[in-house]
Amino acid sequence: MKYLLAAALLLLPSFVLPSLARAEFDTGNDVWNLCTDNAAGHNYMCVGMTTAYFDMMLATGYQCVSPAADRGQVRDVVLKYLSDNPGMRNLPASQLAMTSLTTAFQCARPVCPPTSTQPRSGKPKLKGASPVVLTPNPNPRP
Repeated sequence: MKYLLAAALLLLPSFVLPSLARAEFDTGNDVWNLCTDNAAGHNYMCVGMTTAYFDMMLATGYQCVSPAADRGQVRDVVLKYLSDNPGMRNLPASQLAMTSLTTAFQCARPVCPPTSTQPRSGKPKLKGASPVVLTPNPNPRP
């Protein structure tokens, strides 16, 4: 029930308040205000938001020395970075969270696979495969 309430509170501003189009959803100021205002339910949203940034990093291939950090540690790392760098809070929250988490947990960025220098043809070559022929069903169901 707590998570449902937190999700509803998180989505409420997007339906109630008109917003300008921008590339990021939240800035560091948004996260800082959410995490420090002591409003009911905001701690759950703060923990969830900061943990989601770390989960996203791990899911996209970041390799961290300490990937087993608990949610509270992740939140604390992001909040300490925001506290220590108030002049940067206008930047996207995702960028600030990734910077703080990469430093604190000694994460290495994912390595992109090497790309081929040979041009690719439009169709893959399948050895021994014949084309698939589609035929209409003579007895279609009504």
